[in-house]
Amino acid sequence: MLLDVIIKLLYIIKNNYFTIIILTIVSYVINYYIQYFTRQSKLPGPLPIPIFGNLFQIGEDLVAAVDKFHGKYGDLYEFYVGNKRNVVISRPDLAEKVWGTTSIKNTKFIMRTSYSVGVDELGLGTKGIVLNRNIESWNINRKFFIQSTSTPSFLREAIKLSSKINDEIFEYWKIMEKEGIIVKFSEWMNALGTDIVVTTATGKRMSSTADLFNGLNIEGKKSEIKGIWKNGLKFTESIYVYNESMMFMMLFSPFIRRNIPGIKSINKKFLNNRDWINNELETIVHEKRKEIENTPLDQPVESTILNLLITTNTERDLNKISIGKFDRPLTDDEITSILREVFTGGLDTTSNTLSFVTFYIAKHRNVYLKMRDEVLKVYGTLENPNLTFESYEKLKYIEAVIYESIRVFPTLSFMARAAVEDVEFDGYIIKADTTVYTNLKILSNNPKYFKNPEIFNPDRFLNDKESMEKFSFLPFGYGARMCPGKVWAMVQMKTFLVKLVSTFDIDLVDKNSEIKYKYATANRPVNVDLYIKTRK
Repeated sequence: MLLDVIIKLLYIIKNNYFTIIILTIVSYVINYYIQYFTRQSKLPGPLPIPIFGNLFQIGEDLVAAVDKFHGKYGDLYEFYVGNKRNVVISRPDLAEKVWGTTSIKNTKFIMRTSYSVGVDELGLGTKGIVLNRNIESWNINRKFFIQSTSTPSFLREAIKLSSKINDEIFEYWKIMEKEGIIVKFSEWMNALGTDIVVTTATGKRMSSTADLFNGLNIEGKKSEIKGIWKNGLKFTESIYVYNESMMFMMLFSPFIRRNIPGIKSINKKFLNNRDWINNELETIVHEKRKEIENTPLDQPVESTILNLLITTNTERDLNKISIGKFDRPLTDDEITSILREVFTGGLDTTSNTLSFVTFYIAKHRNVYLKMRDEVLKVYGTLENPNLTFESYEKLKYIEAVIYESIRVFPTLSFMARAAVEDVEFDGYIIKADTTVYTNLKILSNNPKYFKNPEIFNPDRFLNDKESMEKFSFLPFGYGARMCPGKVWAMVQMKTFLVKLVSTFDIDLVDKNSEIKYKYATANRPVNVDLYIKTRK
């Protein structure tokens, strides 16, 4: 190897350690680029540098970076983070190769991402759902999650709880309306999502929305609602940090995370946050299990996600969930990992999607009024419509509005998958265990597949849905590893939107603004500021 030859020659000629260090670095760089430029199936893409790859071109916003790369390199290119190769695709036919097969046995892209030491450090490589590479464990967890959050009984209870918390928020907003206070909508959606997801999952009432209202310090106006989860607010903040840590741990190599000043301290913060969340979840599961064990069999327990998981395959099984030959109760560790997925997947995406949706319907008054007309048609009234699980199937226009918002600006701009064997794209060989990102934002804003993609037009999902290019729009992914929480997420969003259009008129504070966001694994809107007016 070139490096070894140079070092030996230096020792023979002169024992100059400084020269050795410099030439060692130079030889490493030369060797790095020799391997890079002579590698077979090298895709178009930005030139990486040793150790860091393309981190300097990417910066803090991976969404903006991959969009910029697409403009320069097209629908199939590569970039590097450290020495790790990442491939990006932005064409339906390429996306079909990644997402098209629903069978676990037949798909090559069964892995969520390539192997990552950082993912293992977060405890996600062999547990849970999202990044679990143990297919047997992943499949069991996924089926438990889907069955526990998709049953009509669970969804009916979720609608009741969501409606109750929405009504509480709207009472706060009516007070804010009288006080002339602007609604910082994204903050409220984060609080709403927290209250709904945590309370539905554990049965422990969260009070994030009440705390947010009380923080406004309106004279003589305080919410009496109290949360019963001692560390609830800290836990919620920690979940958002945990979600940020996923992409960080996947992209940065252990060497960079553990040795580069600044990055090293971030790495430590994320790992400490991981430990705190795990301890908190283990305590919750342990306490709830003891509570259920001490409850007589003839007394019912609530249909929360946590209770469903604890009672599965026991004598008081609530939903009789069946997972093939799996007939034993879940362990505390298995329940903890699934519960963590509920929070990490449910808190960020649904809340942020609702913020995007509300931004666009505030900009398009005609869309807002059509949503209201649909509510009136389905329920016969705008005064406290009777929301039922069965009625949600009839909310076609509201569903189209949600999809159009996701199309224009997806909360997740790209989703990753990795194959278990080599795959060919346009004559290029993509090695097994290479992360392949599908750029959902580029796909769904391409005029080849969507007429006038810059125009917010929900009708396209009513009139043109059948003619849409397959795999040009993947709001929840597709195939074996599609989003397991889709049904629950849609129920939450429809509940809120029905309540919103029935109760208020809304206006953007800055009517000419364009959506702004912060990238933190998911896209988080930061400028959805609203004037709220009670509907007359």
